[in-house]
Amino acid sequence: MRKHPFTLLELLSVIMIIAVLAGILLGGMNYASRRADEAKTLATMEEFATALEAFRVDRGYYPVVAAAAVQISSANAWSTFLSGNSKNNRPYMEGIADGDEIKDAYGNTFWYACPGTKNPQKYDLWSKGPDGQHGDKKGGDTDVPANAGKGDDICNWKKR
Repeated sequence: MRKHPFTLLELLSVIMIIAVLAGILLGGMNYASRRADEAKTLATMEEFATALEAFRVDRGYYPVVAAAAVQISSANAWSTFLSGNSKNNRPYMEGIADGDEIKDAYGNTFWYACPGTKNPQKYDLWSKGPDGQHGDKKGGDTDVPANAGKGDDICNWKKR
């Protein structure tokens, strides 16, 4: 019995099918990774929002900032707020030590404004998103918070 080798057309067809399937798989994995990063950022924002609500319940107000918007980092006393004790002697956010920063899934610090321009009765809380820029604007942190929340920013006033 004589065996026939595969023809070039058959080999190319199989390679093309494998390439199409690999492209679909990698595209789906990229989409899932982006959605997971967004979900992690939203979960961290919700945790911070819960800490802010506990602060408001304890003191009757949200932490007010003098500037239009500030980064939530250890450099501006946010770590004291985050690790500080509430009336029931528990920190507002668990697992935050002095000097720690709360970062989104993209490695950026969150931004906070109180009173908020988008939420005047509460506060504005947002992340710069995957591109690390406020809104669609390229370069610098100027025009904050007017440009915040546009583009790929993740914020507490947008519906997702």
